[in-house]
Amino acid sequence: VSLELGGKSPLIVLPDADLDQAVAAAHIGLFLNMGQCCCASSRVFVHDEIYDKFVAAAAMKAKEWKAGPQFEESSLHGAQVDKIQFDK
Repeated sequence: VSLELGGKSPLIVLPDADLDQAVAAAHIGLFLNMGQCCCASSRVFVHDEIYDKFVAAAAMKAKEWKAGPQFEESSLHGAQVDKIQFDK
């Protein structure tokens, strides 16, 4: 299912989803190009049955995500294009 929400592309996670794969897809979908693309998964809909597990796993993955200079190999997230994007 693909829903167009005017640049707010949804990611829908149902109870039978592979949780690790869903969390990875959510992070790539949101953080790709520093989240500055019109197809970023900026709306994540998670079924109630797995919501707490998903949030815990997503938070752990986000804590592992290293922000830093764009040319530093260990950086996974570089600079935002401008102050407006940074403030979002």
